[in-house]
Amino acid sequence: MRISRTCALGAVTALSFAALAMGAAPAGAAAAAPAGAGAKGICSGWKNAGGLQGKWTTVDDGCSHFGATGMKMAYGWKVFKGGSVCVKVKGFNAVGKKTWYDAGCGKTGSVEAPWGNVAAKKEMRIKGGALLRWN
Repeated sequence: MRISRTCALGAVTALSFAALAMGAAPAGAAAAAPAGAGAKGICSGWKNAGGLQGKWTTVDDGCSHFGATGMKMAYGWKVFKGGSVCVKVKGFNAVGKKTWYDAGCGKTGSVEAPWGNVAAKKEMRIKGGALLRWN
């Protein structure tokens, strides 16, 4: 039986898609750690960001965080290249309205912002020419 080149290419593409959908890593990619073995999801850990001199840049972590009455959300940052940055973090006031809280300036810092009973993404505003990691 002869298999045409088009048919073979389609079969390889379908198998590749199926393998990726099942969680297999592409060739040359690092293997993911098994669940429960210290693997971190995309919503935990440090994220990279960059700021521009003289302009506020907003970054978010792309994950929804669920709050509760009286809860505070923790933020932290560390500059790894460049100068100091000024930071504002998103939180929510007593009536659940988004509010930007001043977190100060420097090469490293941390702050807690009121969050309350809200589901939303964590966001930071960064001002200053630097590359940093934040959580």
